[in-house]
Amino acid sequence: MTTTKPKKSLLRRILKWSGISILLIIVLLIAAPFIFKDKIIAIVKEQANNNLNAKVDFGEFDLTLISSFPDFRFKINNVSVIGVSEFKDDTLAFITNLSTDINLKSVLSGGPYGINSIVIDKARILGKVLKDGKANWDIAKPSADSTGAPTPESTEPTKFAMKLKEFKIKEAYIVYDDQQGGMYAKLDNFNYDLNGDFTQDNFVLNNLLDIAKTTFKMDGVAYLNEVHTHLKADLDMDMPKMKFTFKENEFSLNDLTLGFDGFVEMPDTNIKMDIKFKANQTEFKSILSLIPSVYSKDFASIKTSGKFAIDGYANGTYNASQMPAFGINLSIKDAMFKYPSLPKSVNNINIDVKVLNPTGVLDATTIDVNRFHVELAGNPIDITAHVKTPISDPGLRAELKGIINLGSVKEFIPTEKGDDLSGIIKSDISIAGNMSAIDKKEYDKFKASGSLEIDKMNYKTATLPYEVFLNSMILKFTTQYVELAAFDVKMGKSDIQASGKIENFMQYVFKDDLIKGSFGITSKLMDLNELMGPEAAATESATASSTAAPTSTASTGVAAVPANIDFNLDAKIGKVIYTNLILDNMAGNIVVRNQKVDMTNLRMNTMGGALTINGFYETSNIKKPTTGLNLKVENFDIQETFKSFNTVQKLAPVGQYATGKFTASLENFNTSLNENMEPDLNAVKANGVFKTDKVNVGGFPPFMKLGEALKMEQLKSMDVSNLLVNYQIKDGRVVMAPFDTKISNIPTNIEGSTGFDQTIDYKWKMVIPKAMFGGAANSALTSLLAQGNAAAGTNVTVGEKINVTALFGGTVMKPTVKTSLKDEAKSAVSTVTTQALNAGIDKAAEEAQKILEDAKAQCAKQKAEAQVNADKTKVDGYAEADKLVEQAGNPIAKIAAKKAAEAAKKKVDEKVQKIVDDAEAKCQKSIEEAQVKAAAKAAESKK
Repeated sequence: MTTTKPKKSLLRRILKWSGISILLIIVLLIAAPFIFKDKIIAIVKEQANNNLNAKVDFGEFDLTLISSFPDFRFKINNVSVIGVSEFKDDTLAFITNLSTDINLKSVLSGGPYGINSIVIDKARILGKVLKDGKANWDIAKPSADSTGAPTPESTEPTKFAMKLKEFKIKEAYIVYDDQQGGMYAKLDNFNYDLNGDFTQDNFVLNNLLDIAKTTFKMDGVAYLNEVHTHLKADLDMDMPKMKFTFKENEFSLNDLTLGFDGFVEMPDTNIKMDIKFKANQTEFKSILSLIPSVYSKDFASIKTSGKFAIDGYANGTYNASQMPAFGINLSIKDAMFKYPSLPKSVNNINIDVKVLNPTGVLDATTIDVNRFHVELAGNPIDITAHVKTPISDPGLRAELKGIINLGSVKEFIPTEKGDDLSGIIKSDISIAGNMSAIDKKEYDKFKASGSLEIDKMNYKTATLPYEVFLNSMILKFTTQYVELAAFDVKMGKSDIQASGKIENFMQYVFKDDLIKGSFGITSKLMDLNELMGPEAAATESATASSTAAPTSTASTGVAAVPANIDFNLDAKIGKVIYTNLILDNMAGNIVVRNQKVDMTNLRMNTMGGALTINGFYETSNIKKPTTGLNLKVENFDIQETFKSFNTVQKLAPVGQYATGKFTASLENFNTSLNENMEPDLNAVKANGVFKTDKVNVGGFPPFMKLGEALKMEQLKSMDVSNLLVNYQIKDGRVVMAPFDTKISNIPTNIEGSTGFDQTIDYKWKMVIPKAMFGGAANSALTSLLAQGNAAAGTNVTVGEKINVTALFGGTVMKPTVKTSLKDEAKSAVSTVTTQALNAGIDKAAEEAQKILEDAKAQCAKQKAEAQVNADKTKVDGYAEADKLVEQAGNPIAKIAAKKAAEAAKKKVDEKVQKIVDDAEAKCQKSIEEAQVKAAAKAAESKK
């Protein structure tokens, strides 16, 4: 009988294989990140390097599957994208943490890799457009095809597929700096949350945006200043038609909330739209919140009344050549506001503004400021303005009438502590006509009249290191020009008075055409150090992050000369203070024209003498500005000049060791400047003359080396007289043509050059009187020469003058000097002469050196003994002080004893220091006495 083996139950088999499966899944969850991590990292780097013209880098990274199953979660820290070429100093983006969820199935199948989620945390982003229009985010590598033919689209599929369901940006800092368009935006604490299923053709896209501080400026005018921005918008996404329709949404700026309706459709390069918006509130307080000075000061408690409305639309097609029709209406009726803590209010605010463009053609735009009336603490201001055909021929009718007592501002607007404002502003200006009338000089068809006057305006604020007092300013408007009839201002210690005329003012305002002017400017004092204040902080685009978004200095360090200004200035200034320079009696003519500043006979007194400048500075190429100078210097003090000018320190390093006055010229100094406004000296070609009657040079390393080589102390501190040098600047060197002079009464011919790299190459031909070598040396020379004559059968005698050639090389601080005797240098007699000369000098030098060495040895001994005495005094004194603390019997007594011990130790330290100082003084006196004796001994050889 066969026994049947019992079968395992179904339940047991399910549990067994389920357990194995779960175990395999757990192993896979743990192992998968390690299996695929390197593969995904390699793909990310490969894609970045293949497609971006930028330096992409990142720090630590991680890949996990457990917390994000069934997706891989890929995290990268410290991601940076740094520009190249013009943007090599700019960081386009720095992301503290970037994480993406990648579909597991797509990884296992080998791609394309589906991206389901992207989260960017603490990003700092800088978008910059240079003046030439080049943008730092344009980093996609161009096609390798250089023929200019269209490149066929690649048929190779990308390794990434966007199946995005979530996109988040958290706590970002974003700066947009458009230098070409004059736009600047800063988004501080930017948070954005996007949700939607991009794998579907039709879905709802949820957008949630919150920006703690939004700043937007255009041409230097701040339209939004640190405004809290919030957006909640749901969009119906029709991806096949690329049509996006607004559902529930709201957009708020501080307390102003707008609602949107309509759609945007992008089937091709045309963008079709039909969008309407309007304010959700009607209270005046909501629009008031956009005024920074009002919103930041106890805004919640402010009392307001009045009605407010704003609405607008955009309907039509937008593309490269077309705009949609659009319109905006703004209305404020019978509004007011008042701070409870202030005595006065702003009343009767009535504003009616309409902007209309019914066709989409920009020239069809009309702007109507039908009414703008406000009363500031009883001071009325009224404005009306109407603009039509703003592109082809701007037509304008406008009136501005008002009076403001600035002293009353603090009575209706809270001011910062330390701020003060006073004075009167009056305006009564009317304009009517078309710009074409002015262009054609048909002044009878264009009317402009009135004036703007400011009287005794005083402005003081804690943020400005000096007070501003505008005593008077009067601008008179006429059809042909605007006259600056009076301008008298004092800023800190500086004062300016000016008058003149401005032509083309209306064309400049409305068409950005050339503005012309001629002015006379006078001042008793211009303290530029005070006016510029402490060194400015980095620009806002640079402060995005010291590591994330530094700004290239090429765009900020160069002072640009505007292209649309043509000014002629006659200036007369009593004193100008700039850094460590003091310029007296400055007068001359300055013309600003065609992005160029021309200076003609600009004369001033400084450095103990006079300076005349003729030259220019131009910025037609902002990346490489150029300058050209012709300078005439009269009786400048050498030391002051050297200390004040970095360029002089490179051109003439000997100036550090020289005293005296000089006259010089510098002609045809033409060069380009770098981003720090420094000249490219290696490219300079210039010439000039240097002249001085007498100058003393002491301690200059090359001259010290020459004195040592010839054993002539007088060459180490030499007097140079009747110096007239013609020089050239070329190839990075100051080249001196051969010239004759006297060096400590030694006739000398000099030629050579100094490099801006501080290398030197000079040749001196000297005729040195025999007597200058010293008596001892001459006696030895005569004896040795007699022996040489006897051996050679000659009868040569020592001449009264000896020809010496000195060759200088090396650098200013580490020079080399070679010397030789002229004519007899190769003869035995000349050799004898040199030996005799050196023997006499060397003997005297040895004796003098021994005197100094003995004195130094004695000095060292005295200081060592003093140090031993000082150390013993300190040990004994500190021990006595510590006993006071040890003998104290209770905590209070110990506290008192510690104080007494500290005082006692302080007296001990003073006593110890006196022992050391007395020894040092005694030592120094011994050295000085030895130096006198050594100098006397050395002088004996020259008698």
